[in-house]
Amino acid sequence: MKVAISEIVVEEAVRIRKDIGDLEVLQSSIEKVGLINPVLIDENNNLIAGFRRLTACRNLGWPEIEVTVVTLNGDQIKMLDVEIAENFFRKDFTPEEILATEKRRQEILEQQREKGFFEKFWAWLKSFFLPQPQVAPEKEKVVTVEKPEPDEEDKIEPEPTAPQQEPETESSEEIDQKDREQK
Repeated sequence: MKVAISEIVVEEAVRIRKDIGDLEVLQSSIEKVGLINPVLIDENNNLIAGFRRLTACRNLGWPEIEVTVVTLNGDQIKMLDVEIAENFFRKDFTPEEILATEKRRQEILEQQREKGFFEKFWAWLKSFFLPQPQVAPEKEKVVTVEKPEPDEEDKIEPEPTAPQQEPETESSEEIDQKDREQK
């Protein structure tokens, strides 16, 4: 829902944030992509959250702004809690996430860039020498068949085997005696 900016009441005496900082970057963003998050007002058009966005849109000359209306019935504590939540419980991008956004932007721009004749020819030529992605063959299904347990009647008992006798070993005296006999 849109409301005329001139109808939104800002009670600066009760607002926590006094320093709105540099609005040029925010104004530039709003001009480029629009107002992403509407400002928050109560049922009486009192600003609850979004003072910087409201000020940036006013500076841009907008006559009206997108709003979200919450019913607070004049509850000052709820109004304060919403302003705190809007400004305190948010998370900025980490340095890694900032780098990832720029990398992604460059990838998109490269995809959208018009390629010249030689670039297209070079890409075509490279396609003959670079390995093509292989489609993985379907995995063979392995079927496990369980061997049924034999019935008691079907069980074959192994025949007892005779204990094997160890080969006899000759004592050293016997070996000496055989040597003497051979001489």
